[in-house]
Amino acid sequence: MTAGPLTLAEVRDLHRRWLAGSEFDIGYPNAVDFDVSMVQRLFDVTLNNVGHPFAPTSGFSGHSLPLEQQLIRELGVLFGWPPELVTGFVTSGSTSAIRAALLQARRRFRRHVVVYTSTAAHTCVAKVAEELCMRLQLVPAGLDGVMDVAALTELVAQRPAGAAVAVVATIGTTMVEAVDNIPAIHAALDAADVADDRRWVHADAALAGIPLAMLDSADRPRFDMVDSCNISGHKYLGIPMPCGAVLLRADRCLAADETPTYTGAPDLTPAGSRSGHTPLLMLAALRGFGMTGLRERAATCRRDAAALVELFTAADVPAWRHPLGFTVVLPAPSEQLRARWPLPPPDDGWTHVICMPGKRFEVYERFAREYLTDRRNTTSRHQSDHHAPDQPSSAPTPDADHREDAIAC
Repeated sequence: MTAGPLTLAEVRDLHRRWLAGSEFDIGYPNAVDFDVSMVQRLFDVTLNNVGHPFAPTSGFSGHSLPLEQQLIRELGVLFGWPPELVTGFVTSGSTSAIRAALLQARRRFRRHVVVYTSTAAHTCVAKVAEELCMRLQLVPAGLDGVMDVAALTELVAQRPAGAAVAVVATIGTTMVEAVDNIPAIHAALDAADVADDRRWVHADAALAGIPLAMLDSADRPRFDMVDSCNISGHKYLGIPMPCGAVLLRADRCLAADETPTYTGAPDLTPAGSRSGHTPLLMLAALRGFGMTGLRERAATCRRDAAALVELFTAADVPAWRHPLGFTVVLPAPSEQLRARWPLPPPDDGWTHVICMPGKRFEVYERFAREYLTDRRNTTSRHQSDHHAPDQPSSAPTPDADHREDAIAC
């Protein structure tokens, strides 16, 4: 690597390559249709959102805290929360948002709390539980990726005496975009004799939260029944840098010490200094697309995903999707094809493609053509290999009941 600063030519080349590659990143959920130019001129000023958007501040003025508060309030309206109960803040992503939510649960229950989440949940939940020294219990998920609430009842009933319960429900799992049933989770906690004031339910809605929140009440998840919720800004909104937001019910959070620090603001967020630019970008995306635009983008993604499933199933590929999801699940192709198309590593022989805003359907069609050719070639190679001895079938994936399913500090 040549020493010295990047040249303008190098920057232009990086931009060209990354921009060209982003359209073909079909295995990961990043929208590519957000126009950052409307707020680009703000990037020559330092904006540090130290403190909390819902706490008084004075002194240091290089922040966007009032606009961050507006963003959280608008997300609260979108998710159907009473305005007077909405608090929260912008984070560096959904992992830090989930950490902030579980930290609130730990504080509320004075650390005597067990965290439950499904085997299909994002791996960050286990990481966060370990960081916070919270016991974690994994709940089996069905073949469709949805948490088994009967198993949840059984596991919660076995909790240590006096322990509170925190459930991380997933609204759009990583691999198949499954949606955990929030009312059924509360019913499971009722059946396990968990009092309302001894439970905390969090919704990890990183990708699917905003698209699902705009549906009619019959189809949308019950976001009004959770104590906290998170979204990612760099997924459905298409913000060109990792960011997220955590929403917290103010009546469920313990009162915080709002004594100002030397910046003139109380230090109430786990991260302390936070980006003041990402709240502006997320607010610009929400308002720029508008409710109509957000709905239309989601409808296009679902239409593309449905068409892609039809294309694969017509060729006898057992592809499938959840009816309201953007994610198409299909058998993993060869390593050679995965080297050309960025897809998640196979999970028990399966992978996925995610139809995201701004990505042309022609790109998915091109992938499908290459996939079907790859599948035919792979089948042909296997059939012509007469000298290979019979191979034993791969070892079955252990049932969730037999997995290492508890982390405790």
